[in-house]
Amino acid sequence: MTEEHPQSEGRPTVEPPGIPGWVKGLAIGLVVVVALVILVMVLSGGQHGPGMHG
Repeated sequence: MTEEHPQSEGRPTVEPPGIPGWVKGLAIGLVVVVALVILVMVLSGGQHGPGMHG
């Protein structure tokens, strides 16, 4: 007798659930916000503090 799936000996294979869409969207949004903050800091020269306010 030939078995096509020798590892499935009566045990159903259950795949773990994937990451929900709202979590993926939140993560992508967070990455975009962090990238924008870093971009603004780099483009503004990184100078900050009391000396900037005259």
